[in-house]
Amino acid sequence: MPGNFSQRVVLVAGASGGIGLEVSRLLLERGAKVALHYRTSPRGLSELAERFGSDRVLLVRGDLTKGADVEAIVAQTVERFGKLDAFLSTVGTALRIKPFLETPEEMVDMTIDIELRSVMTSIRAVLPHLINNGGGQIVLVGSDSGKVGTSGESVSAACRGGIIAFAKSIAREYARHKVLVNVVCPGPTETELWNDLVRNDEFGGKIGNAMVRATALRRLARPEEVAATAVFLASTEASFITGQAVSVSGGLTMC
Repeated sequence: MPGNFSQRVVLVAGASGGIGLEVSRLLLERGAKVALHYRTSPRGLSELAERFGSDRVLLVRGDLTKGADVEAIVAQTVERFGKLDAFLSTVGTALRIKPFLETPEEMVDMTIDIELRSVMTSIRAVLPHLINNGGGQIVLVGSDSGKVGTSGESVSAACRGGIIAFAKSIAREYARHKVLVNVVCPGPTETELWNDLVRNDEFGGKIGNAMVRATALRRLARPEEVAATAVFLASTEASFITGQAVSVSGGLTMC
């Protein structure tokens, strides 16, 4: 099977989201032992735990904006499985699409905390374990907005752009330790989060529909299409890829 993960240990942050759930399923189907992080509800993760068993699945709850929670999540993963080979983050916010001047300051702070600072905190926690392991992969699921910007998502786009620059920097710094760092940049994707953003808000709907029309393939991505790229980049088959921001956006951007 492509991307065989037998004997590999992976921590997935934001595993209960639409893309995170598909990432988790693919990793388990390909043989990985996986720690599945969630913040409030395990939703579909419990079904994965029942299907693949406690010897391969660990459910870990925590708030990634809190450093102590992050350290505990990583510690639980290493304690249960003995090592860490890869870290995947699919964390994002569920906030309304708004023009910048209509974006409340508390929303700005929340977005930065979740989409940028929590990722930095997580990587600070996992890097020592990857280095001690002799190397490994970090894959961050961001957004094409981090490359080109998006109307109504200026703060999120700033965070996503920051993630790309941060990932490239970490990729350079830790290449000598055989730590590979890449970003997956989806465009509009068929998830509950996306549906909520565009169906329950007039401005969000206009922006969302315009983005789909601007996509060369003229449709939303499916979560499994984004997940497949993320899982490939976390595999040993991607052993010579690092510092890249890979668009999975149906041609919304071509750069």
